[in-house]
Amino acid sequence: MIGDKLANAMSLYGHPTCINTGKCLQTAGEKGVDVETNVIQSGDEVTSMSPLGSAPVLKDLDNVVYGTGAIMSYLDDKGFGPSLVPRNGVLRAKMYQWAHLASNYAQAEAAAARSGGGNRDLLTQLFDMMDQQLQDPRKRGDFLVGEFSLADIHWSACVNVLVCAGASDLVDSRAKVKSWWEAVKEHPSTSKERLTPFSNLPTKEDMDSGTLRNVAINVL
Repeated sequence: MIGDKLANAMSLYGHPTCINTGKCLQTAGEKGVDVETNVIQSGDEVTSMSPLGSAPVLKDLDNVVYGTGAIMSYLDDKGFGPSLVPRNGVLRAKMYQWAHLASNYAQAEAAAARSGGGNRDLLTQLFDMMDQQLQDPRKRGDFLVGEFSLADIHWSACVNVLVCAGASDLVDSRAKVKSWWEAVKEHPSTSKERLTPFSNLPTKEDMDSGTLRNVAINVL
């Protein structure tokens, strides 16, 4: 409920151009978790916390969590409000399916697009698939599996980088994807806190300046 607050802010180590960092920040906003951000420039800075020096890394008192999926799950469990993982087994499987497509296919191309690269044909195929999924008459709701889930966070972090890279036509040219994008940007916090979780994703200005903003709950 509004006003709930964890005793201590968690610390997230990542980078504004890192799509996985964006996923974790949006998840924190969804679940009403205060996060203090720390910008890292190389894996050496988190080697003591993450065995392979991979980021992002989340530190919560004595608990250190690395691996994007693990961090998102941790925030989902530690935060407030309903889980971002559907209880229904079919929807849960679809959620993991769409998270897989984002993480293993769209994400690399979105990251490459920031430097003027990326496989445009693959992105076109993926966004066509996404548009078809959003038109599925069996689906109830505006989001990828109907209800808002971690799959939407996986995809919104990728789309955010693509839009910042000037590839917004991938969204705007597909009516259902465009509607989904607007719904994601306006989606209220699952924890019912006074913030819009999408606003926690790094902006183009953040990426260009190499800065990360904290996730601050109930701060107007």
